[in-house]
Amino acid sequence: MLSNHHSTFRWVSPLCALAFLVVLTSCSSSKKTQQKTSPYARPPQVQTTDERLKMEAMIIDATIKAETGQNEEAIAILRNVLTQDPGCAAADFELSRLLFASGSTIDALVHARKAFDADKSNVWYGMNLANIFRYSNMNAQCAKTWQDIVDAHPDVIEYYMELTNAYTRAKDTKNAIATLNRVEKMIGITEAVSVEKARIWSQSGNESKAMAEMEALVKTMPNDSRYNSILAESYMSSGQYEKAKRCYDRVLASNPDDEYVHISLAEYYKAVGQPRKAYEELRLGMQQKNLSTTNKIKVLTNFYTSDEFYGIHSRYAFDLLDVAMKTADDSTSFAAFYGVALMRQRKYAEAAHQFSLALSADSSKYEIWEALLISELSSSADNETLASHAGRASALFPLHQLPYYVHAVALYGQKRYADAVEMALRCEKQGFEMDYLKVETYEILAACYNQLDDPRCYDYYEKLLALNPNDINTLNSYAYRLAVDNKELERAEQMSKSTLQKEPDNPYYLDTYGWILHKMGRDKEAAKYIKKAMERSEPSEEVLEHWEAVKQYE
Repeated sequence: MLSNHHSTFRWVSPLCALAFLVVLTSCSSSKKTQQKTSPYARPPQVQTTDERLKMEAMIIDATIKAETGQNEEAIAILRNVLTQDPGCAAADFELSRLLFASGSTIDALVHARKAFDADKSNVWYGMNLANIFRYSNMNAQCAKTWQDIVDAHPDVIEYYMELTNAYTRAKDTKNAIATLNRVEKMIGITEAVSVEKARIWSQSGNESKAMAEMEALVKTMPNDSRYNSILAESYMSSGQYEKAKRCYDRVLASNPDDEYVHISLAEYYKAVGQPRKAYEELRLGMQQKNLSTTNKIKVLTNFYTSDEFYGIHSRYAFDLLDVAMKTADDSTSFAAFYGVALMRQRKYAEAAHQFSLALSADSSKYEIWEALLISELSSSADNETLASHAGRASALFPLHQLPYYVHAVALYGQKRYADAVEMALRCEKQGFEMDYLKVETYEILAACYNQLDDPRCYDYYEKLLALNPNDINTLNSYAYRLAVDNKELERAEQMSKSTLQKEPDNPYYLDTYGWILHKMGRDKEAAKYIKKAMERSEPSEEVLEHWEAVKQYE
């Protein structure tokens, strides 16, 4: 039997002969009294005639063709059956299903109506008709059909629920509730019916009746924590916080291990303006082993807005995240998220560990590599680690700049200045969109060329000063390079003097200025500045050499 792709029901086709043993009793022009029997009951014996056998054979043939994809041939056969026997409900039923599957909805509806009108006790005919009505958004007609089905089979609870859904789609709240009330008379107050009634009342805007349904459910089963939780959520939604709190207290009393009750209480305390208590309850929730880490993270990110998480409640939020991660059932899945939070707290070494953990599971995300490299730079990771991670990142993502820059920094730290220049030039070659890494790259190139005594350092010092003429680190480095090379000493003296105006006790700036003065032949002044540099910090070998050159002029 062809599956109906429009249908909301799953039609399962039985073997052809068995299917028609049930339905072919309706293929007769003579009228018979219909009995309300199960669709699976053995049909009553009817007199077999040659004409009837011929009709049965034709329907079975149509069914076989439909099941093998020959829909047009099947439809033609069924139309022929109906020409010969217009009252054959089975043929109408099968034809409607084939037409509906092929998109001929109006024609399908005509035959579905005929089949069900011929045999109101046949639930399959009724469900087929209701299904087509529903697809056609004929909700009132769909509800009427389900009502007929319920009338024919008043003991089948599932049909009442379908009828309720049909009335709900038709926006007929009164009859939807009345149908559920009939179910309650049959089986008593149950969760499924009470929750559905509450949903319908709420959907219609009657929150008081929705809560009344849940209150009745709780009254019937006061020790069931689920119903108290549902009722509490209703009270929370309507702003009745104290009533909600009483429900949550009952949940705690009846089920202290409920993994969600502390989270619900946290929502309550947040709503009533007690953030400290909200945090305490949420912390208890984060400690629950029955709550997956995925759900814990979802709870946290839903409980706090981004501004709260990283702002006014960051102390609470970060602590809760730490608790959640300590009980993580799969830490690698949440390591990147945790790493970002740790970066926000400036815990860069811990953040780097989390990013490494995330990359061990999936190394395909550049954003995590970037976060790892930034965290390692910020935490002063050793140069070997930096070089290793930056090298791998640049191999995976050759069009991104940061890995080249970080690799250059690591190589500079290892005093591999020529290699550092190569990495920094690769970074420069990528271009500086929005000036990203422009200053940093020029700085590393200037420093490397300076260490290599390569005059190209001048080009990068000039580029840096063009970007920021008052950067005292650039002014100091450039001035000292000029002094070493005995070039433009007056300009060097002016640059160095400007650094001391901003940081008069900086030992590096004092030594630079003193050495420039020495190069200019002003040794008495030079001795004063270099001595002061030695007093401000433990002197390096270079500063000691400078002192040896000028100390006699003190």
